[in-house]
Amino acid sequence: MKEADHLSRPMREPIGSNAMVTGSLLVGLVGLLAILYYPVLYHMVVQWNDDPDYSHGFLIPFIVAYFIWERRQHILACPPQLDRLGVPLIGLGLCMLLVGLVGAELYMQRVSLLIVLAGGVLLILGREALKVLAFPIGFLLFMIPLPAIVINAIAFPLQLFAAKTATYCLDTFGIPVLREGNVIVLASTRLEVAEACSGIRSLQALVALGTVFAYFSQALLWKRWVLVMLSVPIAIAANAVRVSGTGVLAHYWGPEAAQGFYHTFEGWLIFLVAFVFLLLGGFVLSKLGRDQVGAGHHDMPTVPRPQPFALQKKPIGIAMGFLCCALLAVQSLSQGERIPTKQSLQNFPLTIAERWVGTELGLEEEVLKVLRLSEYIMRVYVPSSPMAPEARPISSTARTPGPVVRAIADRSSSNGPVWLYVGYYESQRTGATYHSPKNCLPGAGWQFVESTEMVVPVNDRSITVNEVTIQKGLDKQVIVYWYHDRGRVIASEYWAKAYLIWDAATKHRSDGALVRISVPVTTTVEAAQAQARMFLQDSWSLIVDFMPAS
Repeated sequence: MKEADHLSRPMREPIGSNAMVTGSLLVGLVGLLAILYYPVLYHMVVQWNDDPDYSHGFLIPFIVAYFIWERRQHILACPPQLDRLGVPLIGLGLCMLLVGLVGAELYMQRVSLLIVLAGGVLLILGREALKVLAFPIGFLLFMIPLPAIVINAIAFPLQLFAAKTATYCLDTFGIPVLREGNVIVLASTRLEVAEACSGIRSLQALVALGTVFAYFSQALLWKRWVLVMLSVPIAIAANAVRVSGTGVLAHYWGPEAAQGFYHTFEGWLIFLVAFVFLLLGGFVLSKLGRDQVGAGHHDMPTVPRPQPFALQKKPIGIAMGFLCCALLAVQSLSQGERIPTKQSLQNFPLTIAERWVGTELGLEEEVLKVLRLSEYIMRVYVPSSPMAPEARPISSTARTPGPVVRAIADRSSSNGPVWLYVGYYESQRTGATYHSPKNCLPGAGWQFVESTEMVVPVNDRSITVNEVTIQKGLDKQVIVYWYHDRGRVIASEYWAKAYLIWDAATKHRSDGALVRISVPVTTTVEAAQAQARMFLQDSWSLIVDFMPAS
């Protein structure tokens, strides 16, 4: 009977050398993880420091450390048990890291760390331990800056909402005001509701703060979710109030009230008011329903604490093997990128097709810091003499989607100026990448009137490009743009990102350029469209010559 009892107990390794080996393996595992993710974490910390929108990221690891410390007894109470589901989870996270590296997708690289952490916990400690650590690991999402495509999609609607609300409030107070997109025009000054004033900073910070507050103040899971979701409209409304208040102060005390200390102090004050409203929401929720125990650390069972040597060496070794393979893959990718040679854009001719004469322009230093271009040109070209459009038909069998431009002879030409912008990136793996006109133009107060993809004949081929009509007040422009990536002409920014990942993996290249042709509407939209297409056709050969070959 004693022998049977002895055989039924789980086998435990003796204390001493085996425990030291297990501890050494754990240290090695943490070291490998730190080496693998050091570049990712370093650039994220730099972004926290440089971008005020994400300065709250410095606090998140300390909050997570507290959550883990608070749950330490529950973690130690979970008997370590190898779970094979951790293997594909670690593999998924490391694949995301590699894809993010080759595709210059920082958000994917950063999120992959959380998936690898979750997979490691599942593989080494088991499913029960993962349940205990799920919330702290998930909370780390708040330290990861959102991808630019999400920020651009969120920021501008928030900017417009704040600008519209502020305009309505100022008009209600009897203050003369005019709104142009996200620009508020007062009698004494103009206030631009820039991306920094969109409320994203306070929104992310308040949601993170609301999550912590909900976790500690509410027992029921549904109450916690309600409180977290309540922080979103509170933050948006608070930002609209802040912009309105800035407009009132700027009207009565001048533009200085919208800058410097007063502007910063007003932001902090409104954020504190928003948090007070969140506290009130938590107080109301706490009075609803019975005080039952919900999800979280409250309902975690307490069992006898296992001994440290209960950890198994095999799952730690498996995780270390995955990380070693990932390190080798990352090293191979980092050494394999090819930076193609090409002509400098500064040598791009000022005279095109003997009928366009250009003048060099430039971008402001603040804009260049945001765009992080390798090189660029910004020029305005004017016709050297009045021109008549040329007919350049293409075959009706063209398979590229979008309306086919068979000829432009039936369009009247406006003979006005044409702006040409080419922004080139020799590598996009460091996070420097295109800023889509769909996001940048609305941020400057322009509204999209019409947007379509069209096929334009150029030399012996036809290309698909974007053609949009934008308007701000009484001003209109026609813009034609595309992404010129490694020999491809791509209209969709999503396909541009997909090809970037593919080419980085197969060609070891991530170079590319955004080409934009802008024409002001001086007579009719059709005339401006015809002039933009004509300039594209005249300049196409030169643009191709100054781009790297495929």
